[in-house]
Amino acid sequence: MAENKQNELRKETHQKVIEKLQHSLPKDWHVESEEGKENTVILFHGQQRDGGIHVKLAPLFAKVEQYESDKEQWIEAFVEKVSSIAREATQKHTVRDNETKLYPVLRHPSFVSNGKDGNVVWHEHTAETIVLYALDLESSYTLITKDMLKEAEMTEDELHEAALNNLARLESTPKRDVVGENIFYFFTESDSYSASRVLNQDLLSWMQQKINGKMGVALPHQDVLIVADLADAKGAYMLAQIAVDFSMRGNVPISPIPFMYADEGLEPYMVMRNPKPRHKYPSHGGRKKRPPER
Repeated sequence: MAENKQNELRKETHQKVIEKLQHSLPKDWHVESEEGKENTVILFHGQQRDGGIHVKLAPLFAKVEQYESDKEQWIEAFVEKVSSIAREATQKHTVRDNETKLYPVLRHPSFVSNGKDGNVVWHEHTAETIVLYALDLESSYTLITKDMLKEAEMTEDELHEAALNNLARLESTPKRDVVGENIFYFFTESDSYSASRVLNQDLLSWMQQKINGKMGVALPHQDVLIVADLADAKGAYMLAQIAVDFSMRGNVPISPIPFMYADEGLEPYMVMRNPKPRHKYPSHGGRKKRPPER
């Protein structure tokens, strides 16, 4: 699709989303858009002016551009989903009696270090990732806060255990892609917890049995976990490129930096643009942090 036509289609789609949301959002909700930022719309509730719910339009743009003849159908489905998220956001959610709906999610450490959502419950994972916890609401999820945990009279250890147990029950079937002597496995389930599967130690151990070289891992965004059987430095460099590319396309970016997996731990690594043959694998970098003992 030509760039000019693509831009026009995106502007048209953005405007239609705004107009339809203005009529379909629940009472006391309104939608706004920042000038020059057609990729995002922001939902506000009542007199709220700080934060809001930022909704990215990139997934919708991709579908509309690929299936332009069905654009009205995609827009309607998108607006319906966003309206559902707004309705769920104003409901009171409790942890107690919903233990089977608790799941871990991953974020970059900056999510809490910049002061945003300082009330959420979180744990260290690696230098590039932290673990938060979500209450699944079917079409969306809400992050568990310290206040919600206190109200439920539940400890962080109990929350962690429940979330991991629920995660272990999810289906995990990767798609396989071979490039040269390097093999890449992509976990892209539709449940919003694909990246979270890296916390499933049994899954990682199962994958490790398939690995002949070095085991690489990438967590570019919440909807994908990449495990790679790296035969050489070129494979490690390729995984790094994939991680960067995927992190720019995800709705919930986590980290563009890949990891090496060993001794049940993840260690971030960096690669040179043109790795030299004398290095079998790229140098490891970054501080290693093990998952919390639970």
